[in-house]
Amino acid sequence: KGSPPRSRRCGPPRRPCEHECAHVDTMPSRYRTFYDTVVRSDLLSKMQYKNVHMVPRVQQIAVGISTRMRTSGMDNPIPAAFILELVTGQQPLFTRIRRANAKYKVRPGVLEGATVRLSGDNMYHFMDRLITQVLPRVTDFQGLKWSSFDGRGNYALGITDWSFFLEVESQHGNLQPFGLQHAPGIGIKVLTSAKTDDEARLLLSGLRFPFSKGM
Repeated sequence: KGSPPRSRRCGPPRRPCEHECAHVDTMPSRYRTFYDTVVRSDLLSKMQYKNVHMVPRVQQIAVGISTRMRTSGMDNPIPAAFILELVTGQQPLFTRIRRANAKYKVRPGVLEGATVRLSGDNMYHFMDRLITQVLPRVTDFQGLKWSSFDGRGNYALGITDWSFFLEVESQHGNLQPFGLQHAPGIGIKVLTSAKTDDEARLLLSGLRFPFSKGM
């Protein structure tokens, strides 16, 4: 009868490890509770929506790393995937080059980086750590830019130094020989159900995203 077909998914193979997703809490996220009990009712009152289902919410958070595909060091898809699993607690998928680029000598299909899409409690746990742990550790942090909304209610930001994540800092001694200081940044995109950027601003502000004081 033959063996079942193998999956074509591009994610790295699963590997058992004693710290498997150790930093991911199995309890319901306090940020999800905060949205359900405080933020949603506040938005319902401010925006005068007809019913609670019209109140915008965060649907997904996409976390990704694009690399220059160097043969050694941290600027490579393999360590990028490892770092993403470390900071999100979820197995990432590899991303591939879609179009050839003669300048950089790359062909379609070549591994470029890694990405994770978070939803549910795992998304809220990550959001909690991002707002309460990671951003306060950013050097000379002046607040998130209001201009980084995309016109469709989604918001993008970048973290330039992996060590701002406590999960990476705990592995600093092991990662430093591989050139941690030359690692690429982490891109984060917050996808919401908001119809407009103004709605999304109110939603993320209510969730305590630390925006800069000036518009």
